[in-house]
Amino acid sequence: MNEEQARKHIEELKGYYAHLAAFVGVNLFLFMINMVTSPSAIWFIYPLFGWGIGLIIHTVTVYGSGHDWEQRKLQELTGLNDTREELERLSERTDSLITILSSVDWEKIDPELVQTQKNLKKAQADIEALKKGESAENQAKVKEEIEKLEAFVTSSKFDYYEMAADEGKNNH
Repeated sequence: MNEEQARKHIEELKGYYAHLAAFVGVNLFLFMINMVTSPSAIWFIYPLFGWGIGLIIHTVTVYGSGHDWEQRKLQELTGLNDTREELERLSERTDSLITILSSVDWEKIDPELVQTQKNLKKAQADIEALKKGESAENQAKVKEEIEKLEAFVTSSKFDYYEMAADEGKNNH
């Protein structure tokens, strides 16, 4: 649960406790009125029962299945059902790619590679945000970006860049 979700849940809890306090207070008041005015006819149980059903529903929504099912359904419908293990694998792949691109001064060979390195670092930050439950709607986009960057680093074009980098090291 991220901070925004936690704040929303706290607001729901406050609303629930206010509902519970009103339920208890009003129904105690109705009980007293019933006992003072007509103790032989017990009528206070009807509003108690009706309102009690509403309170039970409110309790279930706040404490029961709550938002977990909403989050699971959102992930199911958007195809973002990746687990923490998948995020860990993405993180490891990103770290490896950053290590590869950090080993050489790519700006001298191809300035475009500097942007690739920046994209990887952004993807790494996005993965950390996803691990914390922030911006889950970006998970598919992050995964796609990492796959594109990984395809580039494993391509023959990148092999050419690596050879050029090695030659540059040997010449110095």
